[in-house]
Amino acid sequence: MTETYREINLRKVMKVIFAVYILTLLRFTLFKYVPLTRLPDAFFMTERDFNLIPFRGIYEVITELSPHSLVNNILGNILLFLPFGILFPMTTVFEGETPVYGCITSILIEVMQYAFAMGAADIDDIILNTLGAFIGYKLIYCLIIVNIFKKRETMLTVMAVLLGAGLIAGLFLLYYAGYLVNGFPYYS
Repeated sequence: MTETYREINLRKVMKVIFAVYILTLLRFTLFKYVPLTRLPDAFFMTERDFNLIPFRGIYEVITELSPHSLVNNILGNILLFLPFGILFPMTTVFEGETPVYGCITSILIEVMQYAFAMGAADIDDIILNTLGAFIGYKLIYCLIIVNIFKKRETMLTVMAVLLGAGLIAGLFLLYYAGYLVNGFPYYS
């Protein structure tokens, strides 16, 4: 089945939305502690730290029973990659490999965090990020979105409007809260 001219343009819009999402993802994974005006300061900001033992960090967070840690670490890592699972299949022909590409993206982020001392590299983050991409793809995209919209053009139109508006609203809230420009507070 060939794409219509409108579908091609809608896919381009989705690619722009996906690119903005990826830039925001990098902002909050690699450059989270520095203001936008001082992004180079994020390099070599922390000591190199890594965890290669699967589920060790998750176990520590669960046994700690701190609601802040549970939301920040476990739920945050899953939610961070949920949009990946929704946006990636709308922008590429590699739709079925969405969780794999989510995992690869997470691995690249963790490697950069370690290589440039920009945060702690953790296998648990990769597991949770991949789970987020999987949930976004299998549950939200495949089970909900594809089944609601029978025509791809309709799906792309509605999702471009909803995800575009959601992205703008989310960026506005992050900007208003100060996190988008100033970064998150750093506690050593």
